[in-house]
Amino acid sequence: MTERVFLDSSYLNSSSITGTRTRVKDVSPTSGLCGLCVEDCPFLCEIGFSALRGREALYPVQEYFGRSTAAAIKNYGLDWSHFTILPSLDGVRAERPKAFIFEDVDVSSRIGGIPIKLPIMLLALGSTEVARKNWTSLAIGSAISGIIQIVGENVAGMDDEAVFSNGKVKSSPELKRRIEEYRLFWDGKHGDIAVQTNVEDQMLGVDEYAISNLEVNIIERKWGQGAKAIGGEVRIRSLDKALRLKKLGYIVIPDPENKCVQDAFKRGILKSFERHSRVKTPLLKDFVEDVDKLREMGAKKIFLKTGSYRPLSVAFTLRVASEAKIDVVTFDGAGGGTGMSPVPMMNEMGVPTVYLAVQVIRAARILRRHKRHVPDIVIAGDL
Repeated sequence: MTERVFLDSSYLNSSSITGTRTRVKDVSPTSGLCGLCVEDCPFLCEIGFSALRGREALYPVQEYFGRSTAAAIKNYGLDWSHFTILPSLDGVRAERPKAFIFEDVDVSSRIGGIPIKLPIMLLALGSTEVARKNWTSLAIGSAISGIIQIVGENVAGMDDEAVFSNGKVKSSPELKRRIEEYRLFWDGKHGDIAVQTNVEDQMLGVDEYAISNLEVNIIERKWGQGAKAIGGEVRIRSLDKALRLKKLGYIVIPDPENKCVQDAFKRGILKSFERHSRVKTPLLKDFVEDVDKLREMGAKKIFLKTGSYRPLSVAFTLRVASEAKIDVVTFDGAGGGTGMSPVPMMNEMGVPTVYLAVQVIRAARILRRHKRHVPDIVIAGDL
């Protein structure tokens, strides 16, 4: 096996994600500091940036939010690039040797009982600006390609034109737009459009609205993602929107209702707010009852999206999915996201995709050995 060169933690003291760098290249392998850290240094490293700007150092460069995605820059030692596809002569159609060309191949499959033209799913694109702006082209491409595309979390809550009554969504033009743009090019057979819902979405009644009003067939519950083990985050540059989101039940940092915060924002000292979602602590009984309720609402397929948690959580997730007899579980490996994941979490938390896939396969085999239901499994991240 070819010897690999691993990036040590000192490299992460300078990062293109946060716009930081060190003055010299031969930094200390222990701290990441330059061997000679000088008072009049013209650069900001991660340590200096953190000391001066605090929590701003946690996130990718703010100026690019809504116009970028982000990825971990840590070398995990093993990823999909180390695997090679091995070709075979098996399956050659002897009765049509002249027609056997590379295009003459069937790559169709089924996921959760749904036929798809390609063995691919386009995972949740939620309430981030980069997802909203690029939705149309991705939706059309997914529909034409005959694959499943998922509307991500918090879309209705973030929709400025959405109408709520008694804390429940009655209309969300943005959620409706995303579904309709996919269906405009959908053949009605291959693939489908799904809606992902988290704690806040459930609280706002997005499930019922999507199933009843928008005739969505697939609901995906969310327990996290590979970029982080916390809820979804976006940056808000409007005080009015920050106030509205807090009233809807979202966590908004800093508190937009605080008069000092409002004054700082109006004076330009504070330039944006962070909107955070919650990750619900799952319980087996609660999840099974939740899935039953979704089916009673009319959901034809139930998916589950979870993050890159430790092996015990992987096993628990598959056990719960088996008990509820859901259709598909997606495990999302570390680490990258749509531009608002905390950079230290992307680099230092979670289970890398290949390692996570091994854990998932082992847990699934245990279920199968005990003749339990095994849902279809999707592996995401680091492709």
